[in-house]
Amino acid sequence: MIVIGAGLAGLVSAISLLQRGRSVTVLERRSVPGGLCGSTHINGYKFTLACNDFGSSMRRYLSEIGVSLTFDEHASVWHVGDEKYVLPPTPETQETLARHKADSDRLAEAVSQPGFDEKFESAAQLLEATVRDPGYADFRTLPSYVSGLDPAKHRLDWFLQGSSKNPDYGYDNLITPIEGPEQITEALVERLSQLGGSIHYDTDVHGIRDTDGGKAVTTSRGEFHTRTVVSGKGRFSSNEPRSGLELATLHIATRPEAPFPSGVHTVGNLPAGLGRSMAALDAGRLPDRFAFHIFPCAATEAYRSFNVYFYYPRGVEELDESTSTAVRSYITGELDRMIPGFASAIVFQRLVSPTQFKNEHGLRRVSIQDILPAGTGKPAIRDAATGVYHVGNTVGPPAYHACAAVLSGLQAAELVAPEAGRARTA
Repeated sequence: MIVIGAGLAGLVSAISLLQRGRSVTVLERRSVPGGLCGSTHINGYKFTLACNDFGSSMRRYLSEIGVSLTFDEHASVWHVGDEKYVLPPTPETQETLARHKADSDRLAEAVSQPGFDEKFESAAQLLEATVRDPGYADFRTLPSYVSGLDPAKHRLDWFLQGSSKNPDYGYDNLITPIEGPEQITEALVERLSQLGGSIHYDTDVHGIRDTDGGKAVTTSRGEFHTRTVVSGKGRFSSNEPRSGLELATLHIATRPEAPFPSGVHTVGNLPAGLGRSMAALDAGRLPDRFAFHIFPCAATEAYRSFNVYFYYPRGVEELDESTSTAVRSYITGELDRMIPGFASAIVFQRLVSPTQFKNEHGLRRVSIQDILPAGTGKPAIRDAATGVYHVGNTVGPPAYHACAAVLSGLQAAELVAPEAGRARTA
């Protein structure tokens, strides 16, 4: 069998098929595996490539395919004006939430009513109708920020997926591999090799055609013939504006003694009027104040490294020099407010736009790849028209994150398992 793409979903589906006794060859267009789950080095500093934390279900999904890793459990801290929310909630956060009980009760009451999803079409409509306190509304807009969506365009069902327990992805209990997210990729590649699978790197797939015996996959390295194809390229090929906003990164290296909250992975800044800020970005404008979050990448005796993520305005490829300087100044100023003493420990910064990231790594960092019309769900893993199975965040299980992508790989393997076939190079 052929699996196209050595991202998390592709690797997981390949390993699950190997466990079922299938012969599997993975074709990867890049020179390294893992997709967005890896690391990069800049000026001698190590930085996380993209995905950095996971729901607790990741541990369970990996266990199903014989991969065991040690994870750290950690908190996230979100600063909203003068208030601070620690998730999972601490006693202090519970006190903060108690001050907003009336708003919380109205919100819960609204979504419990029959037909509420017909009354409200977007996250913004729901919050505007139920939440009176502007600061609490900013906090409850967090799922829109994480998704890279203007809350006025954030489908209500997608907005509520974060608190859904079906399936239970465990994003209320975040975990991270102790040595960094690239550990997941390394462990998957090792497991694939143990089971007899192989990966062909630097292999561009040009097309898939039907043959009498199954399918032929045309690549830059020749043709591969197989009965079944699993593709990590997804079901869609659309680009902006059908996707969510793309992430930019401010890479920061500090002296090793730089302060950062113990037991915390993510520290986020949600400005007043978060919904308006996200709307401005969606309209192609960079607001004076915008949301961002920071997380640690590596810690050595010589330095600590961090990534700061924030969204670029839609359609803007690069910021001019003065705007870039203002962005860095705003971020470091807010970081020093949230983490006193952090800014003075910085020794290196590099701002990487979404366009630069694509040019350097051949990948896009976008949470929502395709904004589907209201009332529609992700398409099925198996494309009935082509007979190709797809994995990743454009198909299968609900939500858009690494755990959903990995689950799609497991589900694809279950669907494919009855089909046998051995790949061979023509």
